Amino acid sequence: MLVSVFIPFCNEEKNLAEIIERTEKGGKSAGVDIDLVFVDDGSTDGGAAVVENAMKEKPWVRLFRHRKNKGLTEAMNTGFKECRGEIIVFLPADLESYPDEDIPALLKAFEPGIDIVCGKRQKRREFKVFLSKIYNEISNFLFGITLGDMNWIKAFRRECLEDLELRSDWHRFIVQILVSKGYKAVEVPVLWHRRHSGKSHFGLKRIPISFFDSIAVKFILTFTKAPMRFFGSMGFIQILSALITVAWMLYDQFVLGNPAFKMRPLLYFSLGLFLSGLIFVFMGFLAELVVGIRDDIRKMKDDWGKK
Repeated sequence: MLVSVFIPFCNEEKNLAEIIERTEKGGKSAGVDIDLVFVDDGSTDGGAAVVENAMKEKPWVRLFRHRKNKGLTEAMNTGFKECRGEIIVFLPADLESYPDEDIPALLKAFEPGIDIVCGKRQKRREFKVFLSKIYNEISNFLFGITLGDMNWIKAFRRECLEDLELRSDWHRFIVQILVSKGYKAVEVPVLWHRRHSGKSHFGLKRIPISFFDSIAVKFILTFTKAPMRFFGSMGFIQILSALITVAWMLYDQFVLGNPAFKMRPLLYFSLGLFLSGLIFVFMGFLAELVVGIRDDIRKMKDDWGKK
C-alpha cells in the first residue's frame, strides 16, 4: 500500500534531515511504501536545499515550494493535490511528532469503516495545553464530536480529499468538516516530544481567530445547503413580532381608547423590526442563489474532471 506523508515547513532546516530518516523508518515499520511530500511555505533558511539533496538519493521524496509564506492552509491545499497514496498522513516539521513512532500507530488504527485517525498527544508539557483543551471542548460542543485532540497529527483516506474545502485558517477544522459530512474519526495515543530546534509559529492572536473561525465553519456546514431555513426563520420571527406589536397598539388605541400610538419609541422599534425581517428574508434568497451557483460550478468541475 502506498501512503503519502505530507509535511509542510517554514524555516525548519535543522529538523528536516532527521524527519526524512524517521519517515523512512516509519514506513518500513508499518510495512508500507512511502510517498513523502514536502511543501516549503516561503522558508528563508536552507530547508529546501536539505530536501533537494535527499531527493537525489530518495526518489520517494518530493518538494513543492511557495515563493512567500502563505500559511498552513494554503500549504495544505498545495500538498494534498500532490499526494498519491491511498492514505494521507499529515505531520508537522518541528519534530514534536516522531514519524517512525506515529506513522505505524496511525495506520494501525485504520479498520473497516474508519476514515480518519487523529493522534492524541500524551505527556504534553507546554503552556498551550490549556488553550488546546478549550479549543477541543468548543469544537466538541459545536460539531457534536467526542475527540480530545483534533488539531494535531492525523491520517485519512484519500476519498476524504474530495469533500475537503479549505480556506482562510481552516486547516484547524479538517476533522470537524469531514465528520460533518459523514466520515468516521477515531483517535489513538501518541507521544509528544519537545521541539529541539526552530521557533514555534503559534501566537496568542490565533485564539480569537480560531474562535470566530469555528463559529463560521459551523454556520457554513449547517446552513450552506439550505440557507433560507436560517435567514427565513429569523426574518419571519422578526416580521411576526412587529405585526403582533402593531396589532396590539391598534387594539389599545381604538378598542381600549388608550393613546398607544403616542408611544413613538415602540412604534419605531416595530418598524425597524419589520424592515430587519424583510432584509433577512432577502438575504435568504440571495444565499440560496449563491449556493445554487456554487453547486452548478461544482457539477461543471466534476463533469470536466470525468472528461
